[in-house]
Amino acid sequence: MNSQQDSPRRRRAAATPAVTDSDGAPFRRLRTGRRRAEPTAPFDQHRPAPEAPEEASEGDLATPVVEPSPTPVAASAHASATVEETDEAEPELGHDDETHVAEAAHEEPNAIFGPSDADEHADEPFNEAHDYTLNHPPELAAALAQRKKRRRRRNIIMVSVFTIFVLALTAAGLFINGLLNTEPADFEGPGEGEVTFVVAQGWGPNRVGDELVSQGIVASREAFLQALSSADSENKEVHPGEYPLQTKLPARDAADVLLGVGSAPVAYLAINQNARLPAALEAIAEATGIELPELQELATAPETFGLDSSYENIEGFLHPGEYRFPVDSSAEEVLQMLVDATRDKLAAAGASDPDDAYRALTIASILQGEARTDDYAVVAGAIENRLKPDNRETGGLLQVDSSVIYGLDRYTLEFTAEEKADESNPYNTYQHAGLPPTPIGSPGDAAIEAAVNPDENDYYYWVTVNIATGETKFAESYSEHRRNQQEYRDYCAANPGVCG
Repeated sequence: MNSQQDSPRRRRAAATPAVTDSDGAPFRRLRTGRRRAEPTAPFDQHRPAPEAPEEASEGDLATPVVEPSPTPVAASAHASATVEETDEAEPELGHDDETHVAEAAHEEPNAIFGPSDADEHADEPFNEAHDYTLNHPPELAAALAQRKKRRRRRNIIMVSVFTIFVLALTAAGLFINGLLNTEPADFEGPGEGEVTFVVAQGWGPNRVGDELVSQGIVASREAFLQALSSADSENKEVHPGEYPLQTKLPARDAADVLLGVGSAPVAYLAINQNARLPAALEAIAEATGIELPELQELATAPETFGLDSSYENIEGFLHPGEYRFPVDSSAEEVLQMLVDATRDKLAAAGASDPDDAYRALTIASILQGEARTDDYAVVAGAIENRLKPDNRETGGLLQVDSSVIYGLDRYTLEFTAEEKADESNPYNTYQHAGLPPTPIGSPGDAAIEAAVNPDENDYYYWVTVNIATGETKFAESYSEHRRNQQEYRDYCAANPGVCG
């Protein structure tokens, strides 16, 4: 390489101003190893501030003076010198001095510029706290240290809050899990005393559980429902009837009794309200397996069940409801249980005399087919008025359609004028005064209660004027009754699909 040709290293050396003790170092080596070109503390305080440049005259603006650069090295040096201008002129280096500076910079950079702070601490392990105060004024170092403390305190607070939140969330989850998995209250047993528990028709498991709790038989409905669902029985339904239980029973024991677990097999029987005798006998035969002809023969012998032998049959005495029988029960035992249920209800309502009881049972069967439950007592009073000897409105005739169709062995309330005038039908209350020969179905408890205890009124007529709502209007005279009938006809004209 030509010694006269500048190398990059020599150009950098030529662009570097001479360093004196008074001037201090023009740059310092950073901890990363890079060098910062602009003046830094503490040398800035020793260097004189640059003077403001003189304003150019109009002549200067018109004819700028450009100093020629003899070599590219001089131009480069001039560009470097503009980064940090000073009031002092840069010293010129000769060729030998330039070579010496370049070699010294190459072999030992600190030989020229002096040791840097980073070199003095190069062998020490890095300390972040020490680095905050390194080469900084005391005020700045204190501010940096304080900021570091605040950051550390903030991090500690955030970690603490997060930890507390996680612990609280965990505790809440454990608490809720404990509530969900808490076993319901239950008695340990074995039970106290004896009690007859009655399950009414239409009760579901929740209602049965509530009644068991109210009577002190089980401790909680939840325990009973769990025992019911886990009982060793294919049948999970509690049927209406009477059950011998004890108070303070474990829920499992109560559920087993109600489901018949561990007891003899039973047959379940359901008799609907207003069911006629033939339909009731068929239901019994199907539920128990007893032959239907055997049941039909017994049904025509009312004296077998303690009833008056003058009755044609036991129609009306097969009390509606649901029953359980041992599978080996006889036909007579099954029928006797149903007849006894009806007689007990009549006696409880106040009809203990056999004749009064049979009369009330017949009226109750008419109520069951003629009126709504809410109107039973009022209609019963009107029937009593029609049965009075001094009745001038109907002449002692009941004139009820439900009895006529019973004699026709039909369930629809429609019949012809010829059928209405047919005296051969003993149940035709348009032709025969007084009550029909027998009850016309099996009345429920509400109908029996109303028949035994009718409402005292002056009505002779009643008609339902709104099928949808069941609104019934009563009248004391036939003329008033005809107006009510016209209202019913108008309703049917407006609702042809409802009235049929």
